[in-house]
Amino acid sequence: MGIFSRLKSALSKTRQAFSGIASLFGLRGRVDKEFLAQLEEKLYLADVGPAVPQIVERVRQAFLDKEISGEVMDFVKNEIRGQLAGLDAQVHWAPTGPTVIMVAGVNGSGKTTSIAKLAHLYQQQGKKVVLAACDTFRAAAVEQLTIWSDRLKCEIVKGQ
Repeated sequence: MGIFSRLKSALSKTRQAFSGIASLFGLRGRVDKEFLAQLEEKLYLADVGPAVPQIVERVRQAFLDKEISGEVMDFVKNEIRGQLAGLDAQVHWAPTGPTVIMVAGVNGSGKTTSIAKLAHLYQQQGKKVVLAACDTFRAAAVEQLTIWSDRLKCEIVKGQ
């Protein structure tokens, strides 16, 4: 599978998750408990992050008992954008000792590949990289990370 096919496949998961959110706004009715529960579920499935309860609460405060409309959808989009804009994407390096970067996410989201890319980037910046395989649910993930550590010529810490 080529790089563009893999990218398209990876982005299709994200597209499906966000289209699930968008499908809510095609519903008829009012913003009620059921709608808010569905919105919360879809936001979690889209991996929006820890701000989901805040977003749902803001929608509840602004639109409870109002018609489901494009205005509600625009409000949710702006809330998600606000969460993304507020992120500090910089790595804050420890002044002494190691800096630990933990990568967590759902299966198939590209964690292992992202870890390899980060490791390569930091190696190019002259940093010493040590990978730690901590995926106890999927042995193949440990194997994949081991392959990347071999390719990158960096140390790896892993259990049996």
